[in-house]
Amino acid sequence: MIDWISEIEEEDGVDDAGTIRFDGNSAEVDQCVYPIVSLKIDRMQFSVFELKRRYDRGAIRLDPDFQRNYVWKSKQKSELIESIIMGIPLPLIYLAETMEGNLVIVDGRQRLTTFFDYMDNKFALKGLNILPRLNGCKFHDLELDEDMRKFAAAIEDFQLIMQVIKYPTPDRVRFDIFDRVNRGGTPLNNQEMRNALYQGRSTKLLNRLAERDEFKRATGNSISPVHMKDKYIILRAIGFYLLIKEQLVKRNGEKVRYRSDIEELLGETMEQLNRMSGTGLQELEELFCRVMDDTYFILGEDAFRIPTDSGRRRPVSMTLFESLFYFMALFTERHNCIDPKEIETAVEEMLEDSVFLNALTYNVDSKIHVDERFQVVVDKYKELADGK
Repeated sequence: MIDWISEIEEEDGVDDAGTIRFDGNSAEVDQCVYPIVSLKIDRMQFSVFELKRRYDRGAIRLDPDFQRNYVWKSKQKSELIESIIMGIPLPLIYLAETMEGNLVIVDGRQRLTTFFDYMDNKFALKGLNILPRLNGCKFHDLELDEDMRKFAAAIEDFQLIMQVIKYPTPDRVRFDIFDRVNRGGTPLNNQEMRNALYQGRSTKLLNRLAERDEFKRATGNSISPVHMKDKYIILRAIGFYLLIKEQLVKRNGEKVRYRSDIEELLGETMEQLNRMSGTGLQELEELFCRVMDDTYFILGEDAFRIPTDSGRRRPVSMTLFESLFYFMALFTERHNCIDPKEIETAVEEMLEDSVFLNALTYNVDSKIHVDERFQVVVDKYKELADGK
């Protein structure tokens, strides 16, 4: 049936068409007009002490989800502290300014975490070769020892050069900047960046949904949480659901219009989720779980996999996931009494539709293909609902 689609095996269980990382060569994103006029980066200089104060006040944020995945070893942390005591210059640190004026670490996360943890006495220095007398010392040991107090002062007074990406630089530009400055460092994809930039109710909701048994069951327990692929496909499904329902609005009340810029759409979705009431988020979570349950009951654990003639099991399709989520949500919301067999047949018919399949697999974030696949979904829903 679909032998012209390349079969993809991915260790994380998701066929994402590479969309989780910004591709600057996309011809569909506003004819590739890079919004350079919206880019503003300020250069600042702070002491470690001043940055620690800002962090303690909540003005600088480290993403805890990211921190769980990437943690330096004690030797790396100790040698960094030794380096700044010696006055060795460090690379630039990049931060991004949020809408609220807070700063989120883009590049330099482990360095700042190490500084803050050491000043909070969370670890002792070890394995130092140049300053071996400091081995075994926590920060308060340096402060309390008259002979070593100069080392504590050297840490606090050390100057760090920061580049701050000012708000409202578009997300796809911020992600592109990060990709450029972080080559050779710890790889971080766009969803991990988004998770850091939009911490709040949105990230908590995505965490909960990714852990729900309903989601895991409906996707065959096959999607790895590594690099937040699970949260990424959930966010896309919610974003397109709100968009097609015309419920996705900017802070000023203006409806969001999709222009082939997936990063803008997902950023707007995260912002809206952060603004939503607890009741609104609960209703959205309940809808999501009901849809996952209904989909699993009717279509089974392979519901979100595009079938092949060979019978080879493909990864979960990100675009099929978001399309079927909207399709099933329409029935779930309106309590339409449709025979599950009819829904199963309708899904099979959509997967035989060449327009739908093409929109699922090629240039998947272009407005043309997003419109095409959701139009097929809406038409098929109306066909079933109008027949009752």
